[in-house]
Amino acid sequence: MKKDERFIFLIGQARHRLFTRLDQALMKAAGITAAQSGALYYLMEHDGCLLSELSRALLLDKAAITGLVDRLEHKGLVERCRAASDRRAINIRLTDSGKDAARKCLVVTKEFNNAIKEGLSEQEISMFSTILQKIISRFS
Repeated sequence: MKKDERFIFLIGQARHRLFTRLDQALMKAAGITAAQSGALYYLMEHDGCLLSELSRALLLDKAAITGLVDRLEHKGLVERCRAASDRRAINIRLTDSGKDAARKCLVVTKEFNNAIKEGLSEQEISMFSTILQKIISRFS
């Protein structure tokens, strides 16, 4: 069998299938998408960060991060607060419901990460990680 080296196609297909299933599982577990869970994960470590910081961390432009935070706020998972030092700046804080949703999502995400590694040797896992990191670095 000939190896398929259409890497852009293969990476795109893998990402699409993985995130379609991940979104389904996260919606079932916590009512949010993978993109929304990424924001919650970041806030678990950086609760109260500026909206602009969350935007940079998730690689989202101003319009996209505003929409994402709007949806999370509408679901009661985050709240916006004016920064004390600059009234124009907005801090984003997790609510208790947001912390609970993040914990539920983390369980699902870990299950998917383990499923990706299933059947791979430690050497294959290490090589796969190295390759992905090189791709990220090369196109950053």
